[in-house]
Amino acid sequence: MIHFSKISDVARLQSEISLKWIAEDGTIINVEKAVITSFHGNGSTFNIKILASGEIRKVNRLTVIEFNGEEVTL
Repeated sequence: MIHFSKISDVARLQSEISLKWIAEDGTIINVEKAVITSFHGNGSTFNIKILASGEIRKVNRLTVIEFNGEEVTL
């Protein structure tokens, strides 16, 4: 397990990540290969670039349920 506050620390050490999070409508989004492009200061969001499509997504750290195959805890 990994605490949600440690996501930024771990992500800085890796060039590629995978993650799952819960979208606003309740669906689970699963991304296998992505890179984190930016963290928003002391806020709770970060941007990822999905490598397969090139799409940029904003993710709220509090909605992440899995990071690099590990369950995320609050």
